[in-house]
Amino acid sequence: MNFEQEIRQLQDTVVVMAEIQRRQAAVQKLQAEGMELHEKRMAHVDMRLAEITDKLDGLIGFMGGYFKGQN
Repeated sequence: MNFEQEIRQLQDTVVVMAEIQRRQAAVQKLQAEGMELHEKRMAHVDMRLAEITDKLDGLIGFMGGYFKGQN
């Protein structure tokens, strides 16, 4: 059994594992940033939909009163 060769192989394995962990951390960071951006966009969409709904409800109410007044 060659201990030096085994030690080198273990060191290589540790280097590979460290690189895999580094890449996984980078991917997780990108995913978290993407999720944050998605949540911000969805909050903006929700706000705009609420504004549109409010305006549409007002327009429906106005037009309902407008047509009732014509009879």
